[in-house]
Amino acid sequence: MTTKYTDGCEPIKYQALLDENKLLVDENRALKDKIQSLKAYLQQDKGPKYDIDELDPEKKQAHLLVKADLEALTQIHELSTKLLGSEGIQPLLKEIMDAAISIVDAKMGTLQLLEDDSLHIVAHYGHKQPFLDDFASAENVASVCGKAMKQRERIVIEDVETSSMFVGTPSLTVMREAGVRAIQSTPILSRTGELLGILTTQWNFPYSPNEHDLWRLDLLARQAADMIEQARSEKALNDSKKRLQADLNAMTRLHKIGTLFVHEGCLEPVLGEIVDAAIAISSADFGNIQLLDPESSELKIVAYRGFPKWWLDFWNSVSMGKGTCGTALGRKERVIVEDVEQSPIFVGTLALEIQLKAGIRAVQSTPIVSRSGKPLGMFSTHYKKPHKPQDHELQLIDLLAQHAADIIERAQIEDMLHKSEERFRVALQGSSIVISSQDRDLRYTWAYNPSPGFKLEDLLGKNDYDIYQLEDAETFISLKKQVLASGVSRCDEVVIHRPSSAGGDLFSEMTTEPLSDATGAIVGVICIAVDITERKRAEEALKKANDTLEEKIKERTVELEEAYNSLLENKMRLSEAQKIAHLGNWDWNLVTDELYWSDEIRNIFGLHSQEFDETYDAFLNLVLPEDREYVNNAFKEVFYGKSFEIDFRIILANREEHILFAQGQVIFDEKNTPIRVRGIIQDITERKKTKEALIKLEKVRIKEIHHRIKNNLQVISSLLDLQAEKFEDKKVKQAFSESQNRVLSMSLIHEELYKGGQAEKLNFSEYLKKLADNLLMTYKLSSINIRLNMDLEDNAFLDMDTAIPLGIIVNELISNSLKHAFTEKNEGEIGIQLRRYEEIVNGIHKSDFCLTVSDNGKGIPEGLKLESVESLGMQLVNTLVNQLDGELKLKRNKGTEFTVRFKVIEKNT
Repeated sequence: MTTKYTDGCEPIKYQALLDENKLLVDENRALKDKIQSLKAYLQQDKGPKYDIDELDPEKKQAHLLVKADLEALTQIHELSTKLLGSEGIQPLLKEIMDAAISIVDAKMGTLQLLEDDSLHIVAHYGHKQPFLDDFASAENVASVCGKAMKQRERIVIEDVETSSMFVGTPSLTVMREAGVRAIQSTPILSRTGELLGILTTQWNFPYSPNEHDLWRLDLLARQAADMIEQARSEKALNDSKKRLQADLNAMTRLHKIGTLFVHEGCLEPVLGEIVDAAIAISSADFGNIQLLDPESSELKIVAYRGFPKWWLDFWNSVSMGKGTCGTALGRKERVIVEDVEQSPIFVGTLALEIQLKAGIRAVQSTPIVSRSGKPLGMFSTHYKKPHKPQDHELQLIDLLAQHAADIIERAQIEDMLHKSEERFRVALQGSSIVISSQDRDLRYTWAYNPSPGFKLEDLLGKNDYDIYQLEDAETFISLKKQVLASGVSRCDEVVIHRPSSAGGDLFSEMTTEPLSDATGAIVGVICIAVDITERKRAEEALKKANDTLEEKIKERTVELEEAYNSLLENKMRLSEAQKIAHLGNWDWNLVTDELYWSDEIRNIFGLHSQEFDETYDAFLNLVLPEDREYVNNAFKEVFYGKSFEIDFRIILANREEHILFAQGQVIFDEKNTPIRVRGIIQDITERKKTKEALIKLEKVRIKEIHHRIKNNLQVISSLLDLQAEKFEDKKVKQAFSESQNRVLSMSLIHEELYKGGQAEKLNFSEYLKKLADNLLMTYKLSSINIRLNMDLEDNAFLDMDTAIPLGIIVNELISNSLKHAFTEKNEGEIGIQLRRYEEIVNGIHKSDFCLTVSDNGKGIPEGLKLESVESLGMQLVNTLVNQLDGELKLKRNKGTEFTVRFKVIEKNT
């Protein structure tokens, strides 16, 4: 299997290294053969008395050259042998330098290797530090080695004093100080022609190397190139092994992180492990992960390693453009700062001081992005020294960032699901909706908001026979089996029979839906039951009330028959129009102005998804114009943390007006800023209609009662009148007449209530006028001219508990004046005054009334006390004033004046 590295380097194969070693061994053997050949040559002329000085000059010179070649080849062979057993090139570089000096009899020299397009001295001979510092590297042709590097061929300078390369240059001075007169620089080339370095030898006298010197240098350079390539191949192989091990460790950590999230189900420890992995992969000193807050669009630190608290406080919330992470967020790509002191992101900012104080010199920030391209957060590693991450490290960090994005996105999706379930739970909390699911064997697998008297643990794993009475269980199971068999949902009204001690029978409207798996096979049922017990009880109570009312109406007068028929017709229309009250939940995102509606709310408004733009303004347009300001004001209250419960009206597409009940509650973020509102909407149109019908019935019933009472009182008055005719005694007749007046005063009240538009309220001022007129007609004092002077408060409405006793009081006082005040006069005046003094206490409208009945007759004697008067009339007055918790005062100036003060909670029309 072939492995390709992400940093662009191909792995070093073991076979290639073996082939290269074999080549070196073969060359060593060739060198060894050459050495043996040279030794044989030197031995051929040796006799018993061998003396090289006795040889002729030409042969002597040949012997010396062969001997020098033999020594050079031996040194090179020894170097090659050492390389085969060495673990690196570094120990041999000095020996290569020494060998070069030896084989050409030089005085000084340098060995330079090419790294990053520059030559760097790695070994030297005979030079002091100033020279080495001046020629530490060669990047151009300003030096012999630089020229050799560019031309890739040997450069020989026989005398620097006369060379055009040095005359008039600072380098000549350096050469003189080092004692260098002659130079040769031989390129070290690989077998493929790649420049690996320069081997330079120098002499302290003018010199030009001969052919044998140059041949030996070439041979040494060839061997040096093989050694260098061999060492670099071994180093690349070792680096490859280390990189493979690092990759394996990184993959193992990624697997561990994914497994940890599955087991823990919690994001925090997983993010900590990711930070640890990033630090290990990139050899960083610090690290952190930030998540993007969707509300503030700021990066928040959620996991970190190695930072002090004050550093975390400074970087806890990062906006776009701040620091490395904020810049990466804005650019939507990785940002690398190799040195914070040199980066424009930090220079001149407080952030630079914070980074340096924490010991941070380099930073890289990698965006964490979902597979759909959504930014989720930021992944940063920090270094104590200026640092540039390698490409391979960055690609591992990218892999780790993608892994982190997958885990974070999954955690956020799970959190959203949890919030959705919580929203659903809040919407149903306190409602009468029960939701449950059962498998094909009709065993309960899940239930929410079980019916009163049941708990979730009582249901799971059981069937309806285990839970309900036999009759109820058979009904439920029969309905559910029909859905399982047909695959068609159904809605039924069902009842759970319970004893009275447990609250009595429980009525529900149950919708049963088939539950299918991914293949479409039916695996169970889902039941949604809405408690309609209260509605059923209200219907039963209404039915009983209607039945009772029907009996009473049949017994009463024909004039109520039309009203009864009208009521019966309304009852039938109301019964036909009643529907199950629908309930739906909604959620308004104040940040995005998005309005979520459940399907049930859409049904209530008569809408389809393609017809409605889910915003608050679109919702407000559905409200009746007259109610919009009221609804809008209620919604505004939630911004101050107030919940609301309101009724409002809407007009459906068919022009039907519906009344809805809405309830809402505001949700705040950690900054106490309102971010969303949640609540419910319910159609209460039918409930409102039912309530209004009951009110109308009650009004009719009360008016009928007033009519009957008035008729009965009139009967009593007639009976008193008939009875009085049987007596001749005037006092007895007067007593009957006074009783008759009292009865008529009460009858007049009921007559006014029956005729008026109010069922329980009486316009007392109008009543007083009629009562006074009736009393004048009753007593018929033809010999005396009696005038009535009335000063009455307009629209003084009193209830029966106040009006009846007050009417009797007025009846007694006016009767008393008519009987006793004007016995000595031919004319007189009776005054009636009713005044009201209003006040509001704790939001309750109260009235203080003052009723005055006066006459200008002869008056009541000074010595007579009201408490001691034995007449029935005055006793009634005192008793009834006390009953009203009032106050009675008497004035005797120029006649008689009775004043009654009393307080009532007034009922205005």
